Amino acid sequence: MKALFTFIQVLFFIFLALFLIGGVAIVATQALGVITLNGAIVTGVKAWLAPATFTCATLCAVCAFILNYAPRSLR
Repeated sequence: MKALFTFIQVLFFIFLALFLIGGVAIVATQALGVITLNGAIVTGVKAWLAPATFTCATLCAVCAFILNYAPRSLR
């Protein structure tokens, strides 16, 4: 049981890092599009990067939900 919760905790941190990096990439790319007055960049990054970022955020939340049920002795 401990190995399962340890694995889920590792997944949690991986997904956390990926969705934070994805969020920063989305915001930075959109800011670049605003600065360069290029609307295609602003809308294109949403279609290109947002689905993967939102998926990582969802999987991170699912892992956090599961880790909430880990026994106190395993935390």
